[in-house]
Amino acid sequence: MNASPASANTGSRLLIATDEGVVNDGSTPVNARINQLSTTLAENGGGAIVFPPGLYAVDDEGIEMRHQVSFFGLGESTQFMPVGTWGELAGVFRIGTDKKNNTDPVYRSGLHDLSIKPGQDAFQHADSAENVVGILYNTHNGPKPSDPDAAHRVSGITLWDLDMGIKLKGVDDQGMTVECIRGRRFLRSALVVGESFAAGAADNMFSMIDLSSANLAKVDAATVEVYATNTSWSQVKTWYSKRSVALQGDEKSGAGFYIKATRNTFNQCEAQDNGGHGFLIKYGNNSFVSCIADSNGHKDNLSGSAMLGEAHGFHISKDAPGTQLIGCQSFNRDSENPGQGVGFWVEDGNQEVIVTGNAFGNMNQNSMASDVENEKQQVIDGGTQ
Repeated sequence: MNASPASANTGSRLLIATDEGVVNDGSTPVNARINQLSTTLAENGGGAIVFPPGLYAVDDEGIEMRHQVSFFGLGESTQFMPVGTWGELAGVFRIGTDKKNNTDPVYRSGLHDLSIKPGQDAFQHADSAENVVGILYNTHNGPKPSDPDAAHRVSGITLWDLDMGIKLKGVDDQGMTVECIRGRRFLRSALVVGESFAAGAADNMFSMIDLSSANLAKVDAATVEVYATNTSWSQVKTWYSKRSVALQGDEKSGAGFYIKATRNTFNQCEAQDNGGHGFLIKYGNNSFVSCIADSNGHKDNLSGSAMLGEAHGFHISKDAPGTQLIGCQSFNRDSENPGQGVGFWVEDGNQEVIVTGNAFGNMNQNSMASDVENEKQQVIDGGTQ
């Protein structure tokens, strides 16, 4: 790779971080210097910063993503390490804050091929860092933006031992692609898109994402929470989320996916071994094709008042008419330790649902959809435990 050995002040738009005074031995926070470099690049029309392998310490001031500036690591050996006390929820990489939008417009930022993890050992788990979000975007580029889609790009990111993995919430956090993500051990949710009863983070695409061991704090959190419309999900897997409460109604604690939005599509997604429901579908007009709910309500992820048999593979609320499950599967794979009570469960009062697929090995029933007409449900029943 050819890059100018000088600095951002020379006008170069491709920088090597360690050539620009960014220390990568984890000894001192470097986010202030990174923010200086990215601001200069943005003022000059954008550019890229390459981060060689090493430990990059980041304090609670975080790293601000800037307009048309991309950050590139060189794989998981490029590790950004949150340090110190974080008093409120904030992102290691951020646009705005959890409570306020950005002040300057930010379009088409990029974050690629690096890890975000506390502790200096890349393989040894550390205590999950309270209030630390790996990536938190709250983009709003003004009342009349030149483009309504900020179209940020995020790929090749590993997220470990954090409060939350990724949180996208701004009204202009649209047209994004988020792909090739691996995340493990979160106090709350691993991935949150949008906010309940608020506009934001619509029209984004998510693919090839693997998220496990969320809700370690055992609060009211699912691994993936979707509050935005018109998003698409492909090959996204959630597993081993924790639950310590009994499931009553549409309780999302320990769920793999919680969908409280409409007009979203899910293709080849999987919820496996979570403590709560596999897919909790709160709102309607969402489509699920070739999705799998495997052994949710798993015994290893239950504590407190949580009980075996309470979790459903697919839990469809009465508030979710227009839901379509096409070619989906819902089962307990371990006959000796079943935990998933019902494979396909549709709440009474919801008649406008299509369910096709197969279910087997669930503890109570493979399918419970008493108000759905027979022609709208075609489930191959492989028997219960």
